[in-house]
Amino acid sequence: MKVAVVGAGITGLAAGYEAVKAGAEVVVYEAADRAGGRILTSELAGRPVDEGPDAFLARVPGALGLCRELGLDANLVSPTQRAAFVYSRGALRELPQPNVLGVPLDFDSLAASGIISAPGVARARQEPDLDGPALVGDESVGGLVRRRLGDEVAERLVDPLIGGINASSMDNLSVQAAVPRLAEAAAHGPSLVRWLRRLVASPGADPGAPVFYTLPGGLGGLAKELGDRLGDRLRLSSPVSDLNHLDADRVIITVPAARAGRLVAPLSETAAGLLGSIRYASVVLVTLAFDARAVKHPLAGSGFLVPAVEGLSITACSWASSKWAHLASPNTVIMRVSLGRYGDNELLYLSDEALLGVVMSDLETTMGLNATPQHVRISRWEHSLPQYFPGHLELVTTIEQALSKDAPWVQVTGAWARGLGIPACIHQGRQAALAATNGAPGPR
Repeated sequence: MKVAVVGAGITGLAAGYEAVKAGAEVVVYEAADRAGGRILTSELAGRPVDEGPDAFLARVPGALGLCRELGLDANLVSPTQRAAFVYSRGALRELPQPNVLGVPLDFDSLAASGIISAPGVARARQEPDLDGPALVGDESVGGLVRRRLGDEVAERLVDPLIGGINASSMDNLSVQAAVPRLAEAAAHGPSLVRWLRRLVASPGADPGAPVFYTLPGGLGGLAKELGDRLGDRLRLSSPVSDLNHLDADRVIITVPAARAGRLVAPLSETAAGLLGSIRYASVVLVTLAFDARAVKHPLAGSGFLVPAVEGLSITACSWASSKWAHLASPNTVIMRVSLGRYGDNELLYLSDEALLGVVMSDLETTMGLNATPQHVRISRWEHSLPQYFPGHLELVTTIEQALSKDAPWVQVTGAWARGLGIPACIHQGRQAALAATNGAPGPR
């Protein structure tokens, strides 16, 4: 069977790898001159620092399982710092533990953190005994968390974490698509906290287990290994504009939704229209290196989040050289600062000088940093994070059903579909390849 994969981000690379394993004749087409998509590692201050995602979740099996297959698992490392902070009410305050996706499970710890006010803590304490319906169907993350735990927990704990990951507002995000763990908890009964406490305390749950993994040379090593495995099956600088020109029995499209829509438009008007309706956020990641003597704030943690209600431009700051042992140095501090939320592209188009000014102003506000960086790298990721509005999974199902009817030899998947994290993208790519190679060739 001949399988063509369009796009060589992590989803497409995983799809190509899996199709080769299944014995197919495979070609992976990538319009850019490199593979990996938003996974990109380059040097800063003499160290390999990621320009996009710098880790993947350990508890979600897709990425860890693939690393084991590729023989990379022995090299995986986890953060050296587990503490994380939130800039709230004028100070950096440690995230209360335990929590699940920002939902606090110990209200005394929440009160001690100072992240929310005393009335906010009192409102959150009501949650385990608060009446209400179990979740049926879908709703926004914000709607669910505000109803159960109050506005302050939602805005100062859950939104900076979940909203930050998605470069969105929790009030726009589907709980089913963006945080299925919360959706599962909400479906079991009215109380999120009671169910999540049981989950954390369940047999086999290890509170000391790594939460994240990466490679010491950066996540670019994972993309490179997959590209090397594909060899000359990977065609860089090879854009695809017409699926009918591909010599393939099956086609797997892993590019962003709008481009996927244009590719399938001649085959399925319904699928194309729905793909075109999926919106994206643009983000910027500014990486800075400072003389360690100029950084006075203690960096005893992995970094901090910034709630939207604080009115700053940055959404997060990772203390990368404290978070990762392979980036540590007695002389240099490396930070990765994230900016950008859905619906606000103004920062993306600022000049480098103006953008750096915004970042430095916010770092002075949050951590008292008033120093000139020795190295600066600005990575602009335009239309990079798909937005999962309530009802998103139903929309994806409708797209898949339309293509199954109109063009059964074509599949579409990727970060816009059923999960934008690296493990989810790997899983989706591999599942698409298995579905493609398990069917009979054609019809076209």
